[in-house]
Amino acid sequence: MKDARIRLRDGRELAYTDIGEPDWPAVFFFHGAPMSRLHLAYLEESLRVERVRVVSPDRPSYGESSPQPGRSMTDWPSDVESLADTLELDRFMVAGHSSGGPYAVACAALLPGRVSGGVIFGGVTDMGWPGAWDGYIESERQLMRLPDEAATLLWCEREYGADGSGFLSASDFDFPEVDDALMADEQIGAAIVAAVTEAFRQGVGAYAQDVAVQGRPWPFDPGRIIAPIEVVHGALDDAIPLAHSRHTAELIPGARLRIVPGHGHMTTLSLLPALASSLVPPRR
Repeated sequence: MKDARIRLRDGRELAYTDIGEPDWPAVFFFHGAPMSRLHLAYLEESLRVERVRVVSPDRPSYGESSPQPGRSMTDWPSDVESLADTLELDRFMVAGHSSGGPYAVACAALLPGRVSGGVIFGGVTDMGWPGAWDGYIESERQLMRLPDEAATLLWCEREYGADGSGFLSASDFDFPEVDDALMADEQIGAAIVAAVTEAFRQGVGAYAQDVAVQGRPWPFDPGRIIAPIEVVHGALDDAIPLAHSRHTAELIPGARLRIVPGHGHMTTLSLLPALASSLVPPRR
């Protein structure tokens, strides 16, 4: 796994990991919250078996990516496009997990000439939809209803500490047993803990901003998407309500909703290598 950074046009740095070979079909993977570019390190062997390349960037303020105060979800596709240009990738797939799901949808909607397909894993839907709030995590409901980023940051610093060190012990995010079993694996658990720890490298501000942005109505039209999109939800996943995946699939023309038996919120990511391989456009 390569771990690197690029400098964007506005001077910010974008950190990313790159798993796989340059000539393999590429997927840009967008991590959840709080997570980081390191999330898929434990899937490197599976990705190599499927010969799929995954590029995973840190969103602003996460890990080693520079802050971007006042950002919108529509700013992200420009960063992704710059990274794709640097890596000389004309066409690529996108994938997003949990809070990263909307960013994959945004890229598919706003980069139609570049995105060839996508997979959303247990993704948060458009919070402008009234039904999105039903059954959602209470702590994040509170955060998303605060008036601005400053208020959200103050709340997170009070509850989790300025460095975010109190997040894991204070979070009310419940995982199903299959996810607990996944994280109990010594190697996988250590990789996931490392990815969460890296998310707070610059403090709790990245998470605070991410949730603040997530709580606003989508500022783009998913109805513009022309690439094939798979919306995947673990049948045992009650961390993100199934209604979110159903709604996202309804918003995207031709999207396929796949409810996967026996999977939770985290375990569905094991399906990424095979799903991405299945979405690779046939050679002409």
